[in-house]
Amino acid sequence: MAHVSKQLMDAVTAALTGLPTTGTRVQQSRTYAHKSGPALNIRLGGRTTQGIRSNSWLDAEQDIFIDIAVAGPADTIDDLLLQIEAEIYRALMTDHTLGLPFVVDLNPQGLSEPDLEQGEKPKAVATSAWRYVIRHRLTDPET
Repeated sequence: MAHVSKQLMDAVTAALTGLPTTGTRVQQSRTYAHKSGPALNIRLGGRTTQGIRSNSWLDAEQDIFIDIAVAGPADTIDDLLLQIEAEIYRALMTDHTLGLPFVVDLNPQGLSEPDLEQGEKPKAVATSAWRYVIRHRLTDPET
């Protein structure tokens, strides 16, 4: 069995693959490597322990970041970013547990200001941040 954080990242990736705007251009990566956009990069953020329950379970907050990469006319970039963010929001909030028994709660953290790269066809990347509350055995982060 994989670490609960890896299982969560895989479930987020599966939930976001096939969205109307980004389709299958979804990957787990810390760098933008898509040949065409719009596309999503899913990456693991920090995990912070919240506390121990009954000397058996550990509660933690696991951050997941979704980089939304788009390109196109400068006057449509914000609209496209917001459209994709809405698709992500619906996909992740429909079942906040993503079918994972260790997910306790989900708290959307918002969307960052886009980083814009000027050019003939401007590009932008904004990050959608999500904080999952997870619970696993105190002695094993894979269960």
